[in-house]
Amino acid sequence: MDRNFLLALALSFLVLSLWTLYTAPPPDEVGAPTASEAAGEAGEAAPADAFAAAPAPTPAPGAAATPPGPALAEEPSVPERQVRIQTDLYDATFTSRGGALLRWALRQYDDASRPGRPPVEIATLDPAVERALATPFESVGYGDLSAADYALEQPDRMTLVFTREERGVTLRKTYRLSEDGYLFSLDLELVNDSDRHVRPTFLTIWPARPLPGNDYAEYMLAALADGDLEQAPVGDAPSFLGFGGGSVDEPSETRRDVDWAGANTRYFLAAMLPDVPRDAAARFVPGRERDLVQTELAFQPVSVPPGQSVSRQLRVYLGPKESARLEAAGGHLDEAISKGWFPSLTSFFVWLLEATYALVRNYGLAIILITLLVRVLMFPIMQKQVKSMKRMGEMQPRMKEIQEKYAEDKQKQSEEMMKLWKESGFNPMSGCLPMFLQLPVFIGLYYALQGAIELRQAPFVGWIDDLSAPEALFTLPGLDLPVRLLPILMGGSMVLQQRLTPTTMDPAQARMMSTVMPIMFTFLFYQFASGLVLYWFVSNVLGIAQQVWTNRRKEPAAEAAPA
Repeated sequence: MDRNFLLALALSFLVLSLWTLYTAPPPDEVGAPTASEAAGEAGEAAPADAFAAAPAPTPAPGAAATPPGPALAEEPSVPERQVRIQTDLYDATFTSRGGALLRWALRQYDDASRPGRPPVEIATLDPAVERALATPFESVGYGDLSAADYALEQPDRMTLVFTREERGVTLRKTYRLSEDGYLFSLDLELVNDSDRHVRPTFLTIWPARPLPGNDYAEYMLAALADGDLEQAPVGDAPSFLGFGGGSVDEPSETRRDVDWAGANTRYFLAAMLPDVPRDAAARFVPGRERDLVQTELAFQPVSVPPGQSVSRQLRVYLGPKESARLEAAGGHLDEAISKGWFPSLTSFFVWLLEATYALVRNYGLAIILITLLVRVLMFPIMQKQVKSMKRMGEMQPRMKEIQEKYAEDKQKQSEEMMKLWKESGFNPMSGCLPMFLQLPVFIGLYYALQGAIELRQAPFVGWIDDLSAPEALFTLPGLDLPVRLLPILMGGSMVLQQRLTPTTMDPAQARMMSTVMPIMFTFLFYQFASGLVLYWFVSNVLGIAQQVWTNRRKEPAAEAAPA
């Protein structure tokens, strides 16, 4: 790996960071309203005021007006009923308070950050504060019913029906779960047997709060709206090189035409998919507590006269970000998997990773073999770049002589340089094209190794027991500083590779570059997944071997002759 490639790579990271900053929502102000207040203050951006404040019920012609009902907190307490449903894939708990979801644990994935390695929990909520798939129904005009008491029926083991009657308006939430999948349906129905018109929006909430562990290191609220994936951090997200970061402090701008909305991490997804995306709107809002944020999904309000009913359906996916499952679910759920600028290339590398693992049964070995394969396939391109750098190094004395001879005449110096390059048949730009051709491959591999759920908790050898997380050989006592061997070896390989690569730089500048760049990249990669660092280190080792072979190989006379 030569200096120009490293500079281009660093520039790519900078461009990516600036793009993240440009596309991120503007920073919010502190002092946000509660979720209920927010639902009534930012409705102007939603289709047909899906998030607008609920109007008072409209009496039917000739009917006497009835004031809205009391707040939920004033209702008499009714014993809560909970129902637990277990399959081979998940362990779920629902509650009659709000007809909502209290817990959803993935039985096929354990959480290594917690004692006893319990299952990963996509929804683990405090029922006194939050509920997943809560439906306030404030748009009906009877207050916040997200924690109201519902009657529970269970026609069969995988079907739950929650029903509540509120002054002649019947609200019904029907869950139809799957025995062998993470996707289920939620039917929302309103039957208006009152004497007034109502306008429900069927607003549904997915709450989230910061959680410890590698599985929640990239916890984000997310919504695919109008073809764009919008995300907001759960908690105070750290910034990268001073860019990005932040938190949800006030309601975001409402997005329309929603394919799905919810929250995701690097490897898991919670998504609500509306039955009619063009009638749905989504936004991110702060919750009632400091660290709590939530995604709200609402439909365009519809007027329901007395004696009529209306229903909406959501499909809900709560599971791993496996490409096959997400594509089968539809709704463009696969957009939740980060694939970078070259999604097809990223998908290919994920497929290649799985295929290689099927042969060697070790993802670390699979990464090494893929790295070797990539270097072999890229050898002609990279060899041209290496040879170009070698030629430039050989021409360095004559170039330096011209620079010294015409130090006061820059125009003459440029003319003599062009003359030298023409006589030697050397094109100084010949090393740039191979460098840029390598960037898509690196970016595709980066996203494949950084986001592939197949690498989650996948061991390699010895202390490297999770290729999706940073490895730690040991921790310095008293400092709580992990010593990571792979990033250190990678930095050392960069130093050696730069020392072997010919350069036209001043020797002092070259020495500084061969020190600063490895330190910068070692620091940058110190928190990267060990699988990605392993790829980079092996690639450097193969690059060193290629550079040594090229340096020792004598060019044929015809190849060295001027063109």
